[in-house]
Amino acid sequence: MLAHEQINRILIIRLAPLGETVLTTPVVRALRQHFQEAHIAYMVAPTREDLVSANPHLNEVLTYQSSVPKLIYQIAQRKFQMAVVLQPTFRLVLHTFLARIPFRIGFETNTAGKRLLHIAVPNNTAQHEAQRYLDVVRALDIEVVNDEPEVFVDDVGKAWVNDFLGNQNLNDSKTIIGMNPGAATTYRRWPADNFAILGDMLYKAYSAHIIITSGPREGELAHQVAKQMACSPVVVNDITPMQLAALLQRCHLYISNDTGPMHLSTAVKTPTIALFGGSNPTQWGPCWDTHTVIARQGCKLMRTLSPKEWDEHADVASENLNAIKPESVFAATEKMKWKTQET
Repeated sequence: MLAHEQINRILIIRLAPLGETVLTTPVVRALRQHFQEAHIAYMVAPTREDLVSANPHLNEVLTYQSSVPKLIYQIAQRKFQMAVVLQPTFRLVLHTFLARIPFRIGFETNTAGKRLLHIAVPNNTAQHEAQRYLDVVRALDIEVVNDEPEVFVDDVGKAWVNDFLGNQNLNDSKTIIGMNPGAATTYRRWPADNFAILGDMLYKAYSAHIIITSGPREGELAHQVAKQMACSPVVVNDITPMQLAALLQRCHLYISNDTGPMHLSTAVKTPTIALFGGSNPTQWGPCWDTHTVIARQGCKLMRTLSPKEWDEHADVASENLNAIKPESVFAATEKMKWKTQET
């Protein structure tokens, strides 16, 4: 094993959806705080570059490519000394081995256990995802000072959101509240009519601009919510992760199902309400100050099922979300640590 003072070129690898990529950012910060002079690169899945491209703790962002020979050459030519593999996938560990990275740390893999790893970390999913990733850092005897995710908005993103808000006649002189009715699976979506009722309640109570965000395949859902509302919300879809981060950063409050934009909102430090019904709040809910998790009480499955296992219990997930009423979500906004523009 290389001594820490011998390590000056580090590769982090995590090929993940939006939310999980965001939750790895405390690892980036912790490594930078310890290896202050090192060259640190992060290899992400295609289209996830925006989430870490402006991160000041990174020197380089690489994109995973399907051609294995090109991929290994891309890694090998950079002469990394340590690979930090943040997913239990043996294929990725093998890539770092073939690229001749001399020290490799990561989770025990699903198919090969500890093979080809100098330090193999148990893949403990019975905790928050951010803590699971940070277990890899702790295995290096590095102290973790801050476990909160962070995403940085670049100048292009800031310019885009300024133009967007201006074109929509929205501005920071009035409270901006975002809502996200979508999710990867339908059973993790709070009913559209509940979002509509809540949106009108927020508009009336806070004199707020209401923005509805949606993914590239969720535009119809967002417009469905908007059509049911008495006020006239702004619907936003099919924007880049950096543009979404810039927009969420300008919101005073964000209300979302358990999905990627929810994690992104917390990472740009916007107070967030996360609605849970078909996933584990302990593992995925924002547990940091200023954020609130709302979930049906008493459902044991929410503490035990893995994301894949929920596919067979979609009816339970829907029941859990249907049990959350707009009035209870609105009540949570009155108890949270967030400031309307007027205050």
